[in-house]
Amino acid sequence: MSLNGAMERALYATNLAGLKHYSKEFSRLYFGSEFCQRLIPSLSDLEKAIGLASEKALGFTLVTPYVTNEGLGKLGLLFEKLEKERPGSEVVFNDWGVLRFLHEGYRELEPVMGRLLNKMKRGPRLMNLMDILPPSTIDYFRSCSLDVPLYQQWLIKNGVKRVEFDNLFQGLDVNLDGTGLNSSLYMPYGYITTTRLCLAISCDVQGKEDEIGIFPCKRECQERSYYCLNPVMQTPLIRKGNTIFYKNESLPEEDTMGKACMNRLVVEPEVPL
Repeated sequence: MSLNGAMERALYATNLAGLKHYSKEFSRLYFGSEFCQRLIPSLSDLEKAIGLASEKALGFTLVTPYVTNEGLGKLGLLFEKLEKERPGSEVVFNDWGVLRFLHEGYRELEPVMGRLLNKMKRGPRLMNLMDILPPSTIDYFRSCSLDVPLYQQWLIKNGVKRVEFDNLFQGLDVNLDGTGLNSSLYMPYGYITTTRLCLAISCDVQGKEDEIGIFPCKRECQERSYYCLNPVMQTPLIRKGNTIFYKNESLPEEDTMGKACMNRLVVEPEVPL
């Protein structure tokens, strides 16, 4: 994996254990959870992550999931701490309510639109159809609402200057040139789908392996991942907790990245849950 030297590299650590992957190649730290409010870091963990970022002179980005009101309350405590300790830090939001929450009380933090909100087609099965789809359909699957000027203007008006993308197998074709928006690319793990119904809960309890619902959480997802194989898939699917991931280690073409104003690589040493 080779990149232009101007590309900012960020380490993505979903928890404190992930900080072990820090090295001098990184100039920014992403910290937190995108997919589950039960994995929102504690105040103590946030303080330790901020401490590492300050010690290593790293930019800091707090990653947040889609939330209920309970989760919003937890985020409020983190936002207060982050605004006090590291004003100007970024917050990746994957819930429009979180963006509104930031606007209402935390103007010293920079909102970043998370990858869960761009709503692109992500399933690897799509690659089985690429040879038979008309060019207009392929273009559709490589783009998203971020190509719409009115939407771009709305984001800028609401203080959003950065958006996040997965590295899709079908490729990416989004034009952000001249909009005032920059973008980031997550590698090597992309997400396919996520839900509040965690498939990992009670997976280690005999007789409850097939139960699906919203139950008390023991963070079983932190101990186990499952690889799902199917002949119609060109790549294994990775099931971890409430989310399905894929792995793609091939970078997009340079012109694709340039068109999308992609100037940051978010490196995921582990499946990000």
